[in-house]
Amino acid sequence: MSSVFLYIYFMKNWTFLVLLFIACSCQSVDKEVDLSVYYWKTQYELTPKEVAFLDENQVNKIYVRYCDVGLKNDQPIPIAPIEWKIKPLNTYEIVPVIYIKNEVFLKPHLDIEDLVRKLELYIHQINTKAGIQTKHIQFDCDWSLQSKEQFFEFLKQFKQQTNTYLSATIRLHQIKYFEKTGIPPVDHGVLMYYNMGTIAATQQNSIYDRSVAQKYVYSLTNYPMHLDIALPVFSWGVHTRNGKVVNVIGGLRTNDFDTIPTIKKSDYTNYVVEEDYLYKGRLLLKDDVIKIEEVSSKALEQATKDLSKSLNQKPNEIIIYDLDSKNLESYEKEIFKIIRQGF
Repeated sequence: MSSVFLYIYFMKNWTFLVLLFIACSCQSVDKEVDLSVYYWKTQYELTPKEVAFLDENQVNKIYVRYCDVGLKNDQPIPIAPIEWKIKPLNTYEIVPVIYIKNEVFLKPHLDIEDLVRKLELYIHQINTKAGIQTKHIQFDCDWSLQSKEQFFEFLKQFKQQTNTYLSATIRLHQIKYFEKTGIPPVDHGVLMYYNMGTIAATQQNSIYDRSVAQKYVYSLTNYPMHLDIALPVFSWGVHTRNGKVVNVIGGLRTNDFDTIPTIKKSDYTNYVVEEDYLYKGRLLLKDDVIKIEEVSSKALEQATKDLSKSLNQKPNEIIIYDLDSKNLESYEKEIFKIIRQGF
């Protein structure tokens, strides 16, 4: 073989090896999961701490609850729509979230076409007030076997009418029993990895309990639709009287009663009211018990590990529920980096 042919042979193969190396290198770079947030207040107005959190964690997408939809006089109506105290910055992509009560899709002979048309217009009106355009809408509904047919038909018609990218929230039981509960006709789902138990006076944490999650999480391997993950950073107090739940007080943490002398800590999660006390407009009677339910950084890290082992596809996003200064203050900054890197 002449030197010219050797040179051509070598160059061709060398070029191939270089291209192969570049391709392999690109594939080995694993994209980090995005961190997004839910905003679940009725007034949109970010605090400096919330803005700082978004900047520090490179959050560029906010899922904003636009309204609930329930029945009044047997007709679907919007409830408590979002009020823009400030207009959203172009820095963030806003995703409207509409929570639709299951009762809406249990209504016999629901006029789905009318509901689609009204919700499309309602979302457009809210966007106009904020001066934004949205390209993705999320529907949140804990559908049942009795309501799934109408809910799924609503999603189909909304997609056809608007040609908008759609996502839907999905509960753990809807993952495990998807052959019965069905798979919503949307572009992707968001697994709500919280609200796992009944709110009760027992010691079980109804927001997140790993022993409960373990009964469902293995089913993720077989779920035939891409899932992103929503993780909880919220808390509440379960107010019980004579062993029965009286109320749920949103936002309570384990240290909120530490400065109130008439409310004593009885164990790690429970506080006992020793004298009648008016707490932020709520009357707490003597011998009432407040059980604090929250999710620790350690629990969030363990949840991430469990999910990472069970998901058949890496999520594109982890969505924190929900963006609130008090919630953020309860966690070390590193936990959100650990969560992103855990998938």
